[in-house]
Amino acid sequence: MNLSVAWNRLSARLAKRDMHRMIGRFSTVRKAYSVWQRNVQKTNEAFYRDPLKLRDTSLFGSVSPEELAHELRRRSVAFGLTLPSDLRQEIHQFASENLLYEPEFEGEFRVDEVTRGCLPNGRIVMRGLVKHPQHCGAVERVAQDPTLMAIARQYLGYWPTKVTRHLTWTFVSPLPKAEQRDRFLPLNYHYDVAGYNFMSAYFYITDMDRLSGAHVMIENSHNHKPFYTLFAPCSGLQSDDQVLNYYGQERELLIEGKAGFGFVQDPSCYHKFLSPIKHHRLIFQIRYA
Repeated sequence: MNLSVAWNRLSARLAKRDMHRMIGRFSTVRKAYSVWQRNVQKTNEAFYRDPLKLRDTSLFGSVSPEELAHELRRRSVAFGLTLPSDLRQEIHQFASENLLYEPEFEGEFRVDEVTRGCLPNGRIVMRGLVKHPQHCGAVERVAQDPTLMAIARQYLGYWPTKVTRHLTWTFVSPLPKAEQRDRFLPLNYHYDVAGYNFMSAYFYITDMDRLSGAHVMIENSHNHKPFYTLFAPCSGLQSDDQVLNYYGQERELLIEGKAGFGFVQDPSCYHKFLSPIKHHRLIFQIRYA
């Protein structure tokens, strides 16, 4: 990419006042922001901690926040989280009974209305975001877990000031894989820019393997990207060949797990998920920024 094209893209982002999306993709910016925010919060930590409404006890008692944060810095991902079965079942029930919507499309629906990837009116639907996930008690129990929050604080270097909940179905689709990728960009390798600094926790609410929507990522790609992708207009969207030619096949990680399996990730790494073939996919994400 030549410098004039790169500058035009930066200028467009500035014009839209989309500053965090423009500069949050640079690892040096994220690190500098952590230092600044940590110093700001030192003056009154309770002011930032108390609104998070942390629970007294954790669902993940044996987990070391320091160890997971260290692993997250090293690999872009860290494992060792398991959601209790009763909470997983409650989240699944909530997502099954409540209204969904697909961004950029009108209308609401429920998961049991989706047959062979279509709604009753014949419209093909790729995903369904559960409305108001914060109204689910189990979702809030996890979002307010002190161990998860300690991992976020260790990794970011400060108490997160924005914590969002996302509960998303992805449906088995009748479309060819190439068309699915054209219609639903997260099926392609990309990286996220969710703020000046950020991390996510993910929990599989349904079983996920290579045939049912497993997450795929490139290890340690959160700090190392081709320069030109940092100016890409669509979160560094890249083909499999482009990503694997740059990083090598050996750094690609397929994350399979049973319902309840969880992990934390820096989503500024290159990642995607696979099209579900066996059954619909339901994932619970908490984003800390």
